[in-house]
Amino acid sequence: MRLTRAITATIESGADQLSARVRQTAGVPVALSPTSIERALALLGEHDLEGPRDVEAALELIAGREEDEAPVEISRYDLQLFLWYQLPRQLLAPFEVKRVVAERLGRFLELAGDPAAAYAEICTSEQTLGILRAWEVEEPLAGEQLRKALEASGLEPPDTEALRWRSVMGFEEARLRNRVAHELECWIEADGLTPGERGFKRRQATFVVDFLHRPQAELGGRIALDVIVDERLEHWVSQGSKERREIVDPVVPMLRAFGEHEDRAGEAPERMASLVWLLQLGVTGIELTQTGALNRALVRASVERFPDWWHTERWGPPHREDQVSPLWEVHHLARRMRLLRKTGRRLALTKRGESLLGDPVGLRDAVAPYLIAAEGFACAVQELAVAVLLAAEGSVDGEEMKARLHSAIVADGWNAAGESPDVHQVTARVWGAIRLAEALELLVYEHEYDRVTQSSRSELTLTPPGRELLRLALRSQALG
Repeated sequence: MRLTRAITATIESGADQLSARVRQTAGVPVALSPTSIERALALLGEHDLEGPRDVEAALELIAGREEDEAPVEISRYDLQLFLWYQLPRQLLAPFEVKRVVAERLGRFLELAGDPAAAYAEICTSEQTLGILRAWEVEEPLAGEQLRKALEASGLEPPDTEALRWRSVMGFEEARLRNRVAHELECWIEADGLTPGERGFKRRQATFVVDFLHRPQAELGGRIALDVIVDERLEHWVSQGSKERREIVDPVVPMLRAFGEHEDRAGEAPERMASLVWLLQLGVTGIELTQTGALNRALVRASVERFPDWWHTERWGPPHREDQVSPLWEVHHLARRMRLLRKTGRRLALTKRGESLLGDPVGLRDAVAPYLIAAEGFACAVQELAVAVLLAAEGSVDGEEMKARLHSAIVADGWNAAGESPDVHQVTARVWGAIRLAEALELLVYEHEYDRVTQSSRSELTLTPPGRELLRLALRSQALG
């Protein structure tokens, strides 16, 4: 999600001037005065008595028109969303009725005159009719057809390295996304661009990134990205029980302060040495056993390279990968991330792995989302565990953390067949994240067992790279 140097340079070189020119473009979106609306509806009604009623209902959905005295602004993007999604999904009527509504809307736009007339063709195009038919028969690919049509129009704000839009948005995010869609239309009109032409997607992404990072007066001088981040964090914090909020509240400032718009390209501290080591071996290829595990020679080389992984003097050299838990964690992380791929009886470095091997900051950012489970019970537990670790100034008592997490999870209502999870079930999910963090040297885990009292004590301490990386991981989860 960080900005690449190329995108940053492009923004600095010319995107500000481009945005200013776009904001000065007149006529987009189209503004229809009450008088022009009344006149066009009257003309439509002369030959189609039911037409004005359908058009007024459509205008209310497209532009939120609730008062006859208010002007109506119509953009190509809003019109497309109405014709390709709202009309087929919200009007419970046969295809022919929907086609007539679209046709009436197109006729109204023609009667309204320029510049509204330029939008009329969308209403009766073969593309619109095809999408209406797809929804009518509940074609499984109707949603995909809609997505491709919006993307091809050039008006659908794309995901960028700065932000990936959510499928379910908060009010501010939805409003700002609609704003950038309108500005995309202005930009295309101003520069006479053709969506789909060579270089368009790159320029489109740059335009959206510029919008997200542009201070805006209506936001009190703030940038849109920060407003969206705040809204997402607010939603994340407000979920669940009081016990959960008490755990996540303290880390919100550090998640908010760690802005993705900051350029961190100069940072390249050493970290995740075990993952880098394994990827380097993948350059020449890694032999696998018949069961697909790492070979014995590599397993033994790993504990020589990372002595804390195995007590050779006590247990002798390891024979299998599954004996060395940290190695297993690192191996399977690389496979999940598609940094290494299996080809026959060998593991080879992928193109993505090769790219990230030479980019420490990029590797860090790519690893972060994998440090916490993506969803479900494991995600809920691991989010809280990371929050506890980040909030602590020093070490965290393992037993106290388990009790606190268990209390919050139960209060949040997690259960299986009506039974709340016990502390051991919660602990098992915590270890899914702890083992990997320890293998990447992001966390130090110390455990002591007193045979006399038959009690144990454990402490968890984040390393400086671990604090940074787990903050990235929790931010990624919180922002979705």
